[in-house]
Amino acid sequence: MPKNKLKKYARVRNLPNVTFSEFKAALPPHSYPWYAEPNEEMEKVLELGCGKGEHSLAFAAANPHRLYVGVDCKSHRICVGAEKAMSQGIGNVLFLHARIERLKEFFGEQSIHEIWLTFPDPYPKTQSIKFRLSAAPFLNVYAHLLMPEGTVHLKTDSDLFYNYTRNSVEQWGGRIINVSDNIHVDGSDSPGASEAVSAYESDARSRGEVIKYMAFRLNR
Repeated sequence: MPKNKLKKYARVRNLPNVTFSEFKAALPPHSYPWYAEPNEEMEKVLELGCGKGEHSLAFAAANPHRLYVGVDCKSHRICVGAEKAMSQGIGNVLFLHARIERLKEFFGEQSIHEIWLTFPDPYPKTQSIKFRLSAAPFLNVYAHLLMPEGTVHLKTDSDLFYNYTRNSVEQWGGRIINVSDNIHVDGSDSPGASEAVSAYESDARSRGEVIKYMAFRLNR
């Protein structure tokens, strides 16, 4: 394992803006820092599979009255975003090291305003469909967490995942409220959807990949 990655594993354990699931899972959801003062009254937005948290950092800097929580199971990636947030004085962004399947352990019912899925793994093999972040079990989790009229946003360069998500949401009984087959050409009604660009997205565009966007709601 590269030494730099090992150093990040060590550093991230001491960062005050990172919560680790293995130490905190026994607590009730509202015991976590995103529900404590001064975060308690802020609108809360999750970025799932946040990686280095580039979208969360950009959103937080542009919207200081909202709280952003980046969630990922790779602590060395979270370390980059968490350290950047601290060095830039961005206090309205936090990070959670946890698997997406466990979100209900850390966030209260109907307490989240928005969820962002930023370039999730498309899991192209048929036997891996259950791991796609827009599969029905994940949609059930999002529906539990989102406030009434809360929105899930998707950015992806995968046609497979984009089309799968549309079908999955419709079969689940959700409502697709906004789509763009090329967000950097069509634009979007969602603030920041095209402006917040990660290194992954930049690389994808440089290869000629088209970035797609979708917004949907899961209240029935």
